[in-house]
Amino acid sequence: MFDIEKKMNAWGPFSPRDAGTLIFSIGNLHEGHGPALSPDNDSRCANFVAYRVSERTGARFMAHVPFTTDRVGDIARDWSPGYLPMDECVRKSVDFINFHVNALKDRGVTLSKILIIVGHGGNKGIENYDDWDALREQHGMESILFASTFTVDLGQVLRCLEPYSEETRMEYLAVKPGHADTMEHSIATLYGGVDMGKYAMMNRFMRNHGVDAALKKWPVIGGLGGYLKFGGDRYEPLRKVGLGSCLKKLEEDGQLFIFKDFAKEVMEISIGNICRMIHPLEDDHL
Repeated sequence: MFDIEKKMNAWGPFSPRDAGTLIFSIGNLHEGHGPALSPDNDSRCANFVAYRVSERTGARFMAHVPFTTDRVGDIARDWSPGYLPMDECVRKSVDFINFHVNALKDRGVTLSKILIIVGHGGNKGIENYDDWDALREQHGMESILFASTFTVDLGQVLRCLEPYSEETRMEYLAVKPGHADTMEHSIATLYGGVDMGKYAMMNRFMRNHGVDAALKKWPVIGGLGGYLKFGGDRYEPLRKVGLGSCLKKLEEDGQLFIFKDFAKEVMEISIGNICRMIHPLEDDHL
């Protein structure tokens, strides 16, 4: 009799160990980004990265974790109505992932590690909870890893910009990852996530009425700039997480830009770096 199960383990470009790494994504399914980006943009970005890492490494993309939190606390509900306190978000996320792990184990799949692609800056900190160690020990896995969708260092960015003109390099290097800013709009073009008509409308409004008027109309743009600039003491925790540079850049530029070529270069670096978390290259250890 033909033993299909044993034969299949040797089929295809990936090994059973590759398939023993599970990828989950987590972002934010309901967060304000202004008219041109969808409320689930952070989740779409996390899925975009997760799919490509899965394609290149053979790891299994399992599911998108539907919960979100924010390191700034309860004020996040003002722009992110689905916000959960971080401990609750972690607890629910672990339960969600545990369900999927058990489903695979029930089918006899051998699991080695979990990689969680994090697509929402407010989720920073979830990796520090002991719940993840308990999950890893429960299933006898090697590790549970976390990676931001934007896993890039400055040296890599500088190298990728070498072919560009000095003027273009300086223009691109002035762009930093943030919220509903030039970088986020640029990255979203890679997965069809920008309404270009609404993007043009926003810039037209800023040209005609000024950046302050735009921030009052859409306080989420420019790194949640409307809250930072006009929100008073309530938003002091938000001022401590580094989004002020996004606001300053929008005020300097007077509009949002889309640099698709730069976004493509940077995200290719990030995806490559995350793949190496699953399959380190030999020279990584030299």
